[in-house]
Amino acid sequence: MTTRFLHVPPSVPPRAAPPLLFIHGAYVGAWCWQTYFLPWFAAQGYDCYALSLPGHAERGGRDRLDHFGLDDYVADIVDAMTVLPATPVLIGHSLGGWLAQEVAEQVSVPGLALLASVPPYGLAGSLAHMSLASPRLLLGLGRFQLAHAPLGLHEPELHMLRELLFSSGADDVEVRRFVALAQPESTRALTELMLPRPWRMWRAAPERRCLVIGCDGDQLISRHDVDVTAKHWRVTPHFVPGGHALMADAAWLQAARLIDAWLAE
Repeated sequence: MTTRFLHVPPSVPPRAAPPLLFIHGAYVGAWCWQTYFLPWFAAQGYDCYALSLPGHAERGGRDRLDHFGLDDYVADIVDAMTVLPATPVLIGHSLGGWLAQEVAEQVSVPGLALLASVPPYGLAGSLAHMSLASPRLLLGLGRFQLAHAPLGLHEPELHMLRELLFSSGADDVEVRRFVALAQPESTRALTELMLPRPWRMWRAAPERRCLVIGCDGDQLISRHDVDVTAKHWRVTPHFVPGGHALMADAAWLQAARLIDAWLAE
């Protein structure tokens, strides 16, 4: 049985607000939002949906993962929006943030929140940043993509992914759950995202309400990339402590409260 969404309805009287659609990044699935974000936002009165992209988590299509490209992911999100009770606010992390921006270029949405998001021009800047700042982690990520075993990870992979994605204050149980459930990403999608896309910065972003949040200790998305994304959407970025996987790191609540305050405006 395939699972497209994790759905957590409001656990208190619902707000008069659009549903929230959480879009995960590379190497994970809808489950990355499950421990903290989904129950917390449901407890604020929001109707919460987390989407697993094709080939991810229990969605199905893992055997065809490398066939899926960025256009397939964008089309899947647009289609998923049609089965929700109303047009959702998009909350995208990393690759999911890039996809949310592409969707918002095509479809009118109430708003989009971009968390440690890949900037509009893709991953070229992030790769350059990692190759200079943390080449060892970049090499380790490449090995994980090529040789990840579905039956679990050894301690070296655990330590590498923890250092890459989390701060030292992250809960160890959640880190181990996160790393154990991680999976390879579509090679096709990653390759497409690595191709420089400077023309994406030449055209003005559509008029959409947007929130941009970066992480002070992010090993993947540099502060410069966060600033570029915010500038593209004509907003001021916010930063929280911790690593790239902010929805599961120690400062998750700080990030969630920033999103909640933005949604309430």
